[in-house]
Amino acid sequence: MNCPEIRKILYPSPEKCPLTLETSKALEHLRDCVECQEHFRAQTEWSETFKEKLGSEVVPERLQTEILKEIDRRPSSKPHSPLWPVRKRRLLIAALVVSVVGAWVFHWWPSRQLFRTVFEDHARYLQAQSQVNSSNPEELESWFRDKTDFAVRVPALDSAQLLGGRLCFLKGRKAALVFYRKGGRTVSLFQLNGRGVSLAALKQAEFDGSSFWRMSFQGYSLAAFEQRGVVYVVVSDLREGELLNLASAIQVKSRGY
Repeated sequence: MNCPEIRKILYPSPEKCPLTLETSKALEHLRDCVECQEHFRAQTEWSETFKEKLGSEVVPERLQTEILKEIDRRPSSKPHSPLWPVRKRRLLIAALVVSVVGAWVFHWWPSRQLFRTVFEDHARYLQAQSQVNSSNPEELESWFRDKTDFAVRVPALDSAQLLGGRLCFLKGRKAALVFYRKGGRTVSLFQLNGRGVSLAALKQAEFDGSSFWRMSFQGYSLAAFEQRGVVYVVVSDLREGELLNLASAIQVKSRGY
């Protein structure tokens, strides 16, 4: 059996799949197949995230009112009972909400996968393997100038040492990667064109009067914000307070350009 067949047998998950004669063989395959393990892990994460977002989103009262007005304006056949219009409205509202949430999920899911790639690149270059080694912000900005379709900013920070930078690709997107060191730990600052990137794929956090977007994965955390159409993502295994403090300093510095 190949991987697609295995995934059909174990659908919707190895824990919830129906028991058949093929289940035990499929589970044996899963124990040795990294790709299938990753497939079901991603499915579980997607399901949990979807439930989280769906449970936290409430249809605004104004939108509900507009939906009801639209329903009233549409011609309809004679109702079968006095309760039919109420039921019909509820069904239509539910269908619309599912449609809106579904479209929203498919909008931010690619962004969530993009941020997963950010973690992978941080781990790949954990030793700050730079294409240009420099502690001079102007030198690094000059090096990036003809390599991206947006202006790369390299803030000089009092609390972290600037090491260098490199160009990387995140899901086919060009991104500038700048390395810092703080307390012996590598800090990665990614910058990429914000077109098509949804920060709503992450969890929002407030720090020092500013909004950031947060995510954690395999021991690393990120804090992201957008400024002038550029998404800034700070990644490290620093404590949350230290990471947000660093992201806040970068945000303030980048405003000065």
